[in-house]
Amino acid sequence: MIEKLKQMLGNTFGDDSQSLMSDQAHTKLLAAVALMIEIIAVDDERHDAEIAMLKQLVRERFDLSTDKAEALIEQAEAALQQSTDFYRFTSAINREFDHDEKIELIESLWQLAYADEQIDAIEQHVIRKLASLLHVSHKDFIATKLRVVGE
Repeated sequence: MIEKLKQMLGNTFGDDSQSLMSDQAHTKLLAAVALMIEIIAVDDERHDAEIAMLKQLVRERFDLSTDKAEALIEQAEAALQQSTDFYRFTSAINREFDHDEKIELIESLWQLAYADEQIDAIEQHVIRKLASLLHVSHKDFIATKLRVVGE
């Protein structure tokens, strides 16, 4: 399965992709960042606050330098553009993330959605769908939202 993901992403990144994707940790991060980018893009508006939040989350959650975070974001954007659904990303996350990491990812998605101080219905819908695909309970889905928006 991981080989299929490497092959699919290899088509996106070209010849250097095999060395990039040979590391499962990179695959894990790439999948998570792709879902983060989807939350920013889903409402067809990219706010500066959302972009800043994305860069901050990628640096802090994954302990990356600014340059590495930006390179990972670019790679994830390219992978997302080549994708027709969330399957390759959610399957990689389900394989590589533990339960707590999945909850942290859902919380990050809420932080991105709320970076502009509002959560659109489509953003909430996509986060709910992703939580379901990642086997995150409804209770944890709601708890992460409440931690972010403070309702």
